[in-house]
This record gives sequence, structure tokens and C-alpha cells, in this order.
Amino acid sequence: MNILILHMRYFPDKTGTAPLVTQLTQDLVVLGSKVSIITSLPHYGRDSIHPDYLDFKGLFRHSEEFGVKIIRTRVSVPRGTGIMNRAWNYVTYNFLSVIAGIKADKADVILAINPPITTTFAAWIVSLFHRAPLIVGIQDVWPDCIIEVNKLNSKILIVFSKMLEKIQYRIAKKIIVLSTGMKSNLEKKGVDPGKIEIIANWADTEFVKPLARENNFSHNNDLQEKFVVLFAGNHGYIAALDKIIMAAEILQETSEILFLFVGEGSVKGELMRYAEEKGLKNVRFLTTQPEQQWLEMLAAADLALVTLREDLAELNVPSKVYTLMSAARPILASVPGDSEIASLVLSAKSGIICTPEDPAVLAKSILQMKNSPDLLDEYGKNGRKYLLEISNRNSQTNKYFSVLKGSLD
Repeated sequence: MNILILHMRYFPDKTGTAPLVTQLTQDLVVLGSKVSIITSLPHYGRDSIHPDYLDFKGLFRHSEEFGVKIIRTRVSVPRGTGIMNRAWNYVTYNFLSVIAGIKADKADVILAINPPITTTFAAWIVSLFHRAPLIVGIQDVWPDCIIEVNKLNSKILIVFSKMLEKIQYRIAKKIIVLSTGMKSNLEKKGVDPGKIEIIANWADTEFVKPLARENNFSHNNDLQEKFVVLFAGNHGYIAALDKIIMAAEILQETSEILFLFVGEGSVKGELMRYAEEKGLKNVRFLTTQPEQQWLEMLAAADLALVTLREDLAELNVPSKVYTLMSAARPILASVPGDSEIASLVLSAKSGIICTPEDPAVLAKSILQMKNSPDLLDEYGKNGRKYLLEISNRNSQTNKYFSVLKGSLD
């Protein structure tokens, strides 16, 4: 089976969906497929192309890693958070990905992974050229997500985006979503339930393992005497990160508690300015960490936060929760009670749930967990055990393989 995948993020990008898609392509090769991916020059969370790729001058960069053929397109890197900057970023990738897809080796099946939703339509054009079925994998339900966080408020653009969404569901032979909530959202919009497959995200439990709390990262960042509350990953609007800063403000007199933000994203600048204006000494920001430091960073966290806005229960499943469970970190999930994340954390007994977007409740929950060290240890062990038994990398990527192969019937 020859598989062609279109998605903007891929290794060496370390946040967003890049690690998941990288692992998926490699596992599909192991399962006997020939796999190509059309992605962009790495730039996620940056204001320029990744330094290892700055010397590339053409439109397409071809390479092969772990048996995966990688076609990278040049892309306009967005400077700032404006919608037009982001739109041009998507347009340049999708226009060039169509050209790359038409020139690529003959594919039996095309997989488009979004957001952005525009990737589906680039992949659709490519699928017509290859006469291959189109499978769409949805990580966030667009445009609902960006409408709910007020990043899309033009009535014309909303109508246009919803029209694209309906067309997307119609042209796909199969649609892969992350949760029952996302499936329910699509069914309410009239999508045939028989088209929809649920495949949750995962963590690589062979790579992400529990490490010692005292390590180079904790020593280099003076974390030994601190109770570290970690938020690691994309600093975006869907996570309501301003409420974490407000909880830090409430707890600023509890000197041993440190809120550590690690990663990049569209709201990071706003968060840093707010913390500075409030003079918060218990909040620290770091950039996305290199691989080994990133693993030690996870181990240095006493408590890991997963947050999600109240209105996004059916629309998003933050993939970081799987990584935290794999690293045996106890989780405080400030998420809607009917969300997939709440169900996962409770099923795995890997942490507790608290009301989302409520800084006072969040602060109280942090104090509660800080004062229960034995329970924190138990939550961490439970999470890793659950992943190993129920939702490991191999089981989930095998499900993708089955859906892709089944689409050829």
C-alpha cells in the first residue's frame, strides 16, 4: 500500500501534532507500507524557518528518514498572530503541496491531517490526480474551535468556513476523529456515522519514560526546592492559559510553588506581559526544550496541568495528556467534565478534574494536590500503567493502518 500524507507539521518540530504524525509515518512503514509525507519546512512556534533548513533555497526539499519519503515545501512564516499572517502561511503550504502531490509517486490512498482545514482541499485535488480515496484525520474541529476562541469573527468568513467544513465531510471516504465527543459533533452536522472512525492520540511509551525528579534540568533551573506546576506544549487560545496565571497570582505567597510554562504559541507574549505587570515571581517561561532536556523537564514536574476552555469539550483533545501519563506525571485537568480528557484522566485514575476557567478553583486544587504527595505518586503510576495496557503507540497506529487499508475495498 502506497500512502501519501499531507500535514504541515513534522519532525524536527517538537510541539503541535508533529511528533504524532512523525511516529505515525514511521509505524506505517514498519507495517509494510510505502509512505510519503508532504509537509512544510519546520517553523512551528518560530518567527523564521528552523535554523537547520535556512540554507535551502528551492520550493521543495526531498529527503528520506526511517523509510519515509519527506517532501518539504517552502512556506511563508507568520509574523504575529493576525489572521491574515496565518492565512498566508496556510495558503503557501497548500498551494505548493498540491504541486508536490501531483509530482509525487503514485499513491493508493491519501491521508490529510488537519487543522488547518485547507489541507483537506489540497489533499482532495491530489487524490483526484492519483485516483485514490481521501481519508481525513481531524485533530481539532474547525471552524468551531477558532470561532469559540474568537479568532474568527467575520460573518462572511464564518459562513465560508462552515461551507468548507461541510464539503470536507462529503469528499472524504473516511473521517478519523479523536473522541466520542468529536464524533457526536460531526453527527449533529449530518455526517454519516459509518464514515467516522475514532482513533485517540498516543504517547511513545518506549521513548517517554519516568525519570528521576532530581536531574540536570531541575538542577540547572533551580527547581530542587520547588513544587513545580508544569504547563508544557502549545501556548494557544484553546487552553485558557490566562487562568493559570491568575491562579499563580492567588498563590504567589506560597513561595515553594513555581508555575513553569514551557513551549511556544500565539498567546505566550500576552502571558509573559501579564505576569510581568503583576510582578509574579512564581511564574517562569522557557522555550521548547531539546529532546533530552524535554524528558528531564517532564520528570522535574511535581504536577502537570492540562487545561481546556469550557466551550471546547467536543472540539479538542489536548494530546499532551498522553505524554504526561507516559512520563508518570500526576495530572490536574482543568477541563469540561463531559470532555474526553476528563473521561480519560478519571478512567486511568491519573489525576483529578476541576472546573475549567476558574482561577480560584484551580489554585485550591493545586494546594490540595501539593499536600498529598503519596496520592501524586499513585496518580503518576496509574497513568503510565493505563497507557501501556490500553492506549499505546502501536495499538493506535495499527488502527490508522486498518482504516487506510480498508478504504481500498
